[in-house]
Amino acid sequence: MSTQESSKGTLKFVLFGIPVEIRPSIWVVLALLGGAFRINDGSDLKEVLIFVAAGLLCILAHEMGHALTGLKFTGVAPRVTLAMMGGMTELTVLPPTRAQYILHVLAGPLTGLVPGLVAALLLGLQCENIGAGFTLMLFSPFGAEALMPNDHQIALTIALESNLITLPTLHIYATFMLISVWWCIFNLLPILPMDGGHLLSSSTNNLKLTSLVGMSLAGLLTMVSIVSGMWFTMMLMGYFAYINWQVYQEVRKHY
Repeated sequence: MSTQESSKGTLKFVLFGIPVEIRPSIWVVLALLGGAFRINDGSDLKEVLIFVAAGLLCILAHEMGHALTGLKFTGVAPRVTLAMMGGMTELTVLPPTRAQYILHVLAGPLTGLVPGLVAALLLGLQCENIGAGFTLMLFSPFGAEALMPNDHQIALTIALESNLITLPTLHIYATFMLISVWWCIFNLLPILPMDGGHLLSSSTNNLKLTSLVGMSLAGLLTMVSIVSGMWFTMMLMGYFAYINWQVYQEVRKHY
């Protein structure tokens, strides 16, 4: 990231003793992912703003999971930066054991689920059926609402019809659930530089294998994205495939 971006329009604060920077690029990328190009009226704008807010909170929660475990295991406060389409937690000292490092890596995706879980809890309380919120979080990100237990589907329908909850509120909750679940899954893919790649590398102690798996999976997802017309995902996965190819070539020199 450039120094210019870091100095202009960057939001800086300290959270739980962790220095945090939110750079302008993440607002832009989240807005584009949320449908900024498709804005035709105030309703579309509202949906984009909800997506940006939910995305930012989920990513921040994810990075704070890394940062707080890093602080716990090393005693040194890392720095958190949110930029482009994600975040980065900079550790100056690594956790002393492999188990602690693995917990540090896992803490990110798991903590990133917290905003979605809070939304699910609030929805369940408003529907007077706690399970309804959590099953919606489990099934709706995959478009499988029909698989929810019938009593939970009925509880949501009754809550909407009796105005216990409004459609705009349900949309807000669903957005938090969607982003938190998919951000967790995405980061656990065994592709460097994502958390899943670091987990595989640390668990196997084999960077060559990790980069080969990452290169292969990212390449496969690139081709699937092309066939599906998902051009943003295609570019992202293609970039990750290139990163893993570079790592693989570098490791091969030392074997």
